[in-house]
Amino acid sequence: MCGSPLKYEDISPGGERIQEKRLVKSLSSEWFRLTKRKNELEICLGNLTEQRNALPEDTFDLTFQSYQVQVESLSCRLQEIEARLEAIRTSVSKKIGLLEEESSTIQKRLDEIRSLHQLRAITCADYSTEKNDINQQVKSRKKRLKECRKTISQLPSPLGEGSVSPMITRNLIRTQSSAIMGGILIMIALGAYFLWTKNPKFFHSQESAHISQTKPSVQARLPVSSPEAREDEKIKSLFETIRRANLEKKIDLFMSCYAADFNGRNKKRLATLSNWDNFDYLNLSYDLKRLTVTAHTAEVRVKWWINISPKHAGTSEKTTSVLDVSLKKEDGHWKVEKIKPVS
Repeated sequence: MCGSPLKYEDISPGGERIQEKRLVKSLSSEWFRLTKRKNELEICLGNLTEQRNALPEDTFDLTFQSYQVQVESLSCRLQEIEARLEAIRTSVSKKIGLLEEESSTIQKRLDEIRSLHQLRAITCADYSTEKNDINQQVKSRKKRLKECRKTISQLPSPLGEGSVSPMITRNLIRTQSSAIMGGILIMIALGAYFLWTKNPKFFHSQESAHISQTKPSVQARLPVSSPEAREDEKIKSLFETIRRANLEKKIDLFMSCYAADFNGRNKKRLATLSNWDNFDYLNLSYDLKRLTVTAHTAEVRVKWWINISPKHAGTSEKTTSVLDVSLKKEDGHWKVEKIKPVS
């Protein structure tokens, strides 16, 4: 027989691969959980700093220092996890390189014996035996490459190849689903909340006219004077700006609709950005149901029709949200001062 069969040792035993896979899953899960906790604490620290002048010094110092210590501790642990995951990424990347090199060598050997067979320089029996052996080796390398690339993809960003790993995405969806089932209110336009629940009253079908509405109007039956009518138009313009800012995901435009003394401005900004990161608006419309205007303040009841879709997984959902909104004038422009969901 011309030539000799190629023999390769598996560069990573099966037991080691399983252990590595479990370690990646465990560390990535911990990384996700601690990152979420750290982000929550950082939001609290920001809000706490904003309210510093309104709190007793002892209360502020005690709470601030406690949160700061927790953030530092979490940061240290996250650095340790990221270092271990980076070491795994480097190791797996090297394995991928070796497997690709071996696959290339095996493929060349397959081409060689095919050429020998065509030249009748190798018996049919030997050709068949060696070809089957090489095909098994190719199949084995492909399987290992797939496993290694999957391991890389499961690493949290920025350690993996993608921006967000599939496992982290599943954790995000799982967390959001828990919030839905628990009836947690998620911040949306105008500080509204998406009330995700199985209660039918929040997910009943909306009339097509409501869903497609893009030009809201104050109910015609409300008696208003001419000056009030002009203020109505300004207030409608404010809500239209909020709607457009959400659809276009423009955070500065969105926050410009809120009063300077709106309670928790920084928290609202972060919550809105987080919401935009995880959901896309398929449609967003509203109707001003009730409006009372004075010289410098206004009270509005607004109903939102919302159609959103999770970015990473899941189906779109349609829901409604009714809010009582207090407005005030700042530099001649209407701004949101307070928001209260209507039960």
